[in-house]
Amino acid sequence: MSTNSAAYAYWLVSPSVGEIRETSLTPLLREPLFLETLYSGISPGTERLVGQAKVPEECWETMRCWYMEGSFALPLKYGYSLVGQAYEGFNQGKRFFVMHPHQSRVVVESSDALELPDWLPSKRATLIPNTETALNAVWDAEVSQKDSFAAALCADRILIVGAGIVGILISFVLSKEYGIGADFLEQDQQRIQYLKQLPWLQNSRLATDYKEGNYNIVFHTSASASGLQSAINALTFEGRCIELSWYGTQSVSLQLGGSFHYQRKQIIASQVSAIAKPMRKLIDYRQRKEQVLSLLADAAVDILLEPVISFRDLPQFMSQLYQRQVHPVSPLVEY
Repeated sequence: MSTNSAAYAYWLVSPSVGEIRETSLTPLLREPLFLETLYSGISPGTERLVGQAKVPEECWETMRCWYMEGSFALPLKYGYSLVGQAYEGFNQGKRFFVMHPHQSRVVVESSDALELPDWLPSKRATLIPNTETALNAVWDAEVSQKDSFAAALCADRILIVGAGIVGILISFVLSKEYGIGADFLEQDQQRIQYLKQLPWLQNSRLATDYKEGNYNIVFHTSASASGLQSAINALTFEGRCIELSWYGTQSVSLQLGGSFHYQRKQIIASQVSAIAKPMRKLIDYRQRKEQVLSLLADAAVDILLEPVISFRDLPQFMSQLYQRQVHPVSPLVEY
């Protein structure tokens, strides 16, 4: 294949409207890596806000993803989980993960790509960014290891509010790395039934209600004011709410006049671009990525990888996503 062959990319052209456009590959890089895309992952919460043009202008620079084109004012080419196979050069045939918008063929700087081990399926590799977010959040929460009988007696009581992909992967990290189960608070009965299929949640409580003041760690992922209020109310004395939701331009109103102050509750923002403070002097970004790959050695997470959407059908699917007509956990784009 010629290195300057055309490729096709998904573009947001106006709020909630996207299309596939032809784009040229211009390998003006020091060490270009030419990839034929196999799969890209969709992050429903973030990509819905971006697709609705709800990114605050003050966040435009911070929210830029690698190889993004256009701007958050739209039109825009956006996305950050792509798996491709090298089709030229000495890397030919090898598979790589790269932070890149949805596109059929890409040229990236070699140093920006992560070579995938042979044992990791291409579909599962699209979970790398959200698994890294989940792992970082668990570090932010300073969860206690169940490494002794005494520790087990005073183990953290953990609640996850919102059963989207990040919340689900937090429960997976807690189970795999700490041997800890987490309860879920989720309002959608269909999503609760979905959670019951997940093997690492067999002993967890899945509910639409909760007991106030019962948890010392709550992860909030629902991106709603009501969800965040529930997370705060669920905390016990000096409990920690790890806030992973991104609200874009949405305002959040909370009732903090009750137990929030006298019980010394905490709200801690967790975002993956910086390593969690408790681990920052102990681990670097490469080591964090290695730990993510180790977590993804477990095939149990493959149950999360649905639905699979053909790239040519992506504009129609994304329109449904923007308008909340579909509620997928971790959809995949197949090329």
